[in-house]
Amino acid sequence: MDFFNGVGAELMFRNAVALYPLATLLHILEEWPRFPRWARRFASPQYSDREYQLTHVAAVAIAAVVFLLLSNFTRSWLVFLFFAFVFGPGVFWNAFFHMAATIRTRAYCAGVVTGLLIYLPLSLLLGRLALREGLISAPLLSIALAVALAAHIVEVGHNVFKRW
Repeated sequence: MDFFNGVGAELMFRNAVALYPLATLLHILEEWPRFPRWARRFASPQYSDREYQLTHVAAVAIAAVVFLLLSNFTRSWLVFLFFAFVFGPGVFWNAFFHMAATIRTRAYCAGVVTGLLIYLPLSLLLGRLALREGLISAPLLSIALAVALAAHIVEVGHNVFKRW
């Protein structure tokens, strides 16, 4: 049975976005403390535990604020910004980063399990709900995810690989 015709038929975007902070916490639980060690080995020896901690405390805080905002004010322009600058880079593209990093380095990149088993399904769920409810169009969602990819590349290049 299709999830959206069964259990998920009644689920609304404004409610499902509550899963975002929880998914972020689960992802961090998988990553810590292994991801900073992986990053120092494969990306940049300058990547610190403190940097990871600060970035991820901010990620949890942002997820909570965004959940509160979108669950109370579900507007199309906010949904676009959510997918382009918050959820898209930090969740959707992050899952692909961990998968590619694990394959490329042939070493477990902490975050790949939650990336593939939680982040990608949540991305599909929120994207599908936003489309179903008319909160974003398919072309705008595509643009948002393209912007999100650019944002993710800049963020990971700067924070993890120390390229700029």
